[in-house]
Amino acid sequence: MAERCVLLLTRQGDGEATEASELLRRIGVPVHRLDADHLAEVRAVRGPDGVLALDGHRFAPTVTWLRHFSLRAALPAGPAGGRMVYRDAWTALVRQLAAASPAAIGAADPGQLVQLDLARALGVRVPRGLVTTDPADAAGLLPAERYVLKVLDRHYVEPEPGRLDWHLPRVVDRVRLAGLPGLPRGTPVVLQEYVEHDTEYRVYLAGDELHAFEVAKERPEDIWTRPDEVGVRQVRPPAAVASAARAIARKTGAVYGAFDFLRGRDRGEPVFLEMNAHGDWRWFERKAGVDVVTRAVVRTVRDLHRSAVGDTRPAAVSLLAFLGAGRDG
Repeated sequence: MAERCVLLLTRQGDGEATEASELLRRIGVPVHRLDADHLAEVRAVRGPDGVLALDGHRFAPTVTWLRHFSLRAALPAGPAGGRMVYRDAWTALVRQLAAASPAAIGAADPGQLVQLDLARALGVRVPRGLVTTDPADAAGLLPAERYVLKVLDRHYVEPEPGRLDWHLPRVVDRVRLAGLPGLPRGTPVVLQEYVEHDTEYRVYLAGDELHAFEVAKERPEDIWTRPDEVGVRQVRPPAAVASAARAIARKTGAVYGAFDFLRGRDRGEPVFLEMNAHGDWRWFERKAGVDVVTRAVVRTVRDLHRSAVGDTRPAAVSLLAFLGAGRDG
């Protein structure tokens, strides 16, 4: 009989995945990891019985966890058309493995537009905004003095494996509104009103747990460009923020998500910015001196795995002590 284990799909530099998988193995949850930047010699077979064989290791995934598995990190040999098929085929394979798995994390990632529409329908405040290929022209549809301009997808690309180019959110006055530097004219971008706020929150949802951090920074890009100037402390999520994050997660089907909220200066209510279904957490933990998200993620994967294998035994006391007790805040 094939082993039942967690399938982790990411890349070699993923420190969150490395730490979480080590903790999972220590508590008896088997993990098989596949890195997008280490595929050259991988032998993969997915049989008609649903059993997956990777380099001779046969197993049936209980949880398929998609993190930073991007074929931008792969550099196959051969003609350009063949390389494109290679990348498309691996991308399709991991998506379908997640869909066929009893449980999946990171597969529910509807993107910014759907997230904002869902939040608005739930009564959660979001910034007024639009998507445009010409920000200066479109500003007439969204009158404001200041804007936030950001890419529609991830904030970085990988022109070559291992080399990242960043295109970070920018706060821009109306008189200086144009496209993001480095992007070709006509690139679709998100244009949002700048929301005056007194607090920013990064909120992590893992299973039924929420853990929040209050973030103090001057500009949206400071986390990447001036990390030493950013203040982070763990806080109990305000009730309205917790309620909004849970409601959005339910609507999107997210088992895990990193949510960004502001507390508006005018009305004091939370303003939802976006959810990252693959968001990292160790940087925020290190800044705050805690490990609550790491343990919450491990508990979530453990519980999904145990449910898939039909293990309903209560966790041992030593295990509970090792992983800590789950709670909001």
